[in-house]
Amino acid sequence: MTLLDPQAVLASVEASAATTELAEEAATPRPNYKVYRGNSRHKAKKLGVFRRWKLRRKAMRKRKHRSTPVIKVDKPTRNK
Repeated sequence: MTLLDPQAVLASVEASAATTELAEEAATPRPNYKVYRGNSRHKAKKLGVFRRWKLRRKAMRKRKHRSTPVIKVDKPTRNK
């Protein structure tokens, strides 16, 4: 049986535990809670005059070709 100094034993155990914790922390990456959204964070710049005109023409064309439903009804008849 050996006689050990309890303070020296505890100090060496704490030091070895601290080094293992540091090694584990360095190995695991830091968690990232934000979802990756690509380049969507960039604010779109104002459209130029030509692009605005092009989009306006496109919208007008779409509006012109969109047909409204036509309901056909027979001629009214007189009942006596």
